[in-house]
Amino acid sequence: MSERFEPKYGPIKKIYLKFRDIILSSRCYFYRACYRMNIHPTAKFSMSTKLDKTNPRGVNIGKYTYLAFGSVVLTHDMCRRFHTSTFIGESCFIGAHAIIMPGVKIGNQCIIGAGSVVVSNVPDNCIAAGNPAKIIRTGIKTERYGKIIK
Repeated sequence: MSERFEPKYGPIKKIYLKFRDIILSSRCYFYRACYRMNIHPTAKFSMSTKLDKTNPRGVNIGKYTYLAFGSVVLTHDMCRRFHTSTFIGESCFIGAHAIIMPGVKIGNQCIIGAGSVVVSNVPDNCIAAGNPAKIIRTGIKTERYGKIIK
C-alpha cells in the first residue's frame, strides 16, 4: 500500500503532456511579464481561466494556488467606473466557473466552490460556495493547490 500509483503513458501522450506544461508555464510568464500581473510562479490555472486585462496590475495570486477551468478574476466594474485590486491568497483552490468580483480578498488556504460568485472577502482557512458565496466551513487546513489536509 505504500507504493505510489504511477500511470504508464505512451510516447504520444508523454509529448502531449510536456507540450501542455510548456504552454501553461509560458502563459503564466506572459501574464507576469507583459501584463504585469502579480502572479506567483508556482500558481497554476487552467487554459480557460480568464484574468481581467482591463486592470491587469490589480490581479494578485499567491503561491501554490490553483484556478480551475472557466474561473474568472475581475478587477474592474465598467458600470461604476471602478478599478481596484483583487487578491487570492496562498494554497487556495478556486473551483470551476467561479467568479471573483473586483476588490475581493480571499485569504490563505481557502477553497471556493464551483460556480460560486464571490462578492465579499473570505477570511483564511475557509470554504465558501454559492451565489453569492457564503462561508460554509471554517478552520480547514490545505496543502499545495488547495488540497485539504485531513
